[in-house]
Amino acid sequence: MKFLKEKFATFWFYFTVLLCFSCLIPLPLLLVSKEKWHLYIYKLSKFWVGIMLKMNFLPIDIEYKANLDKKQTYVFAPNHSSYMDIILMMYAVNQFFIFVGKSSLTKAPLLGYVYGKMHITVDRSKARSKYSVLEKSKIAIQKKKSVLIFPEGGIITTQPPQMTPFKEGAFRLAIEEQVPIVPITMPYNYIVMPDEKIPPYRYHKLKVVFHEPISTMGMRLDDLPQLKKQVFDIIDNELKKYTPVQ
Repeated sequence: MKFLKEKFATFWFYFTVLLCFSCLIPLPLLLVSKEKWHLYIYKLSKFWVGIMLKMNFLPIDIEYKANLDKKQTYVFAPNHSSYMDIILMMYAVNQFFIFVGKSSLTKAPLLGYVYGKMHITVDRSKARSKYSVLEKSKIAIQKKKSVLIFPEGGIITTQPPQMTPFKEGAFRLAIEEQVPIVPITMPYNYIVMPDEKIPPYRYHKLKVVFHEPISTMGMRLDDLPQLKKQVFDIIDNELKKYTPVQ
């Protein structure tokens, strides 16, 4: 019976994703051609994700350790253990931002085209691509767009929610552009959607913790290792508060 419930829940989850996507994708395809319209795509995506999560009856607890200024540009740095992370970030972040994500996402039909036009993609196998991502991220920050980077560099952990060592990109960007970095903890996403080729869906509450922004004003690249450790420790300590469900 448990097996059948999970199969039905997985079917229903992907059905709701497809249904909401099919209804709303025509507008983003039209709006993505002009950068000034990307804000409206963000709002549509947030609306779409909100409906999809409600259709799956997912309880979501969003906690703020400090108030985030919607007029401030940030580098958001969440832990990464599930494809649910992207969905939940789109729902939970309450200001316009762009993702830095893997280039393979652009291969998805229709949505991949919008993603590639609106967000920043990286081919992690190419050093030149990584450099280009940093430069594009700087331009985005200078245009007053917040940037969300998963500092682990992908879903790499094999023992979620335990994290893997952070890459430098998010911290270099925050320091060089002198903008605050916001650690974000998501402790349950790997339970709802584990990292598998075709991830099953499992009902479980979701939680997002936005930690206090860390100012980088006056920091230099020499401070990067300490900043990276500080963000890692904040997220890691929060993750340890939650007992994994067996």
